[in-house]
Amino acid sequence: MTDETGIISTLAELPPEAIIDEATLARIFHRHPVSIKRSIRRGELPSGVRLFGKPTWTARAILDHINRRLDAAKKERERLERKLSQLSA
Repeated sequence: MTDETGIISTLAELPPEAIIDEATLARIFHRHPVSIKRSIRRGELPSGVRLFGKPTWTARAILDHINRRLDAAKKERERLERKLSQLSA
């Protein structure tokens, strides 16, 4: 679950192809299922696929999505740092 630093380790410990439903994802993140739905709308989590009428994901799909977002944020930060460096030169 969540360790004292706030890092979610449960997803990383699951097999990559483990199927996770919305209720389980909410428990992993210690959030209400409605918060999971909101985070999907904001793009913070990927859209799931319906399985037995409920949204589901694999652990890999969630981690890949989070890693893509982290990479994009890193590139944006680097771009802004380059721009600030050029402006201050």
